[in-house]
Amino acid sequence: MRTIFRYWLWVLLALVVLQIAFAGYGAFDVAHNTDGGTVDEKSFEDSFGLHIGFGYLILLGGLLTVILALLARAGRPRIMHSLVIFVLLIVQVLLAWFGFEIPVIGSLHPLNAFLILGAVGALTMREWRGEGMRGTTEPVAPPPASTA
Repeated sequence: MRTIFRYWLWVLLALVVLQIAFAGYGAFDVAHNTDGGTVDEKSFEDSFGLHIGFGYLILLGGLLTVILALLARAGRPRIMHSLVIFVLLIVQVLLAWFGFEIPVIGSLHPLNAFLILGAVGALTMREWRGEGMRGTTEPVAPPPASTA
């Protein structure tokens, strides 16, 4: 189960990066569509459709990350880290929903995306490096040489 958890983290990291790319696509597609004047709501939704739909898929991926961490018995720090990622993903969806009504809240949406990217990247690297794993010890430096 631990191996599945490790590989899943790489998949989730790739999904988050792809999601950020979909946001960029949506923004530039909307800009491209303004060549003829204004963009209506349908055109906007068409441009950001991949980003919106994929965001919900990543939210489910965050839940799967928590479940896999529990099943893999990854240890309390990794389980908590997985929970933080899932909470950040829930916040991300809420920021998007409320951002349409209150743009200042929407401005936090891309900032939270960077937090998600960092959190997933950090957990992935910790897991693959084996940092803080149960049953492992940190290397101990040898005692200093005696000068006497």
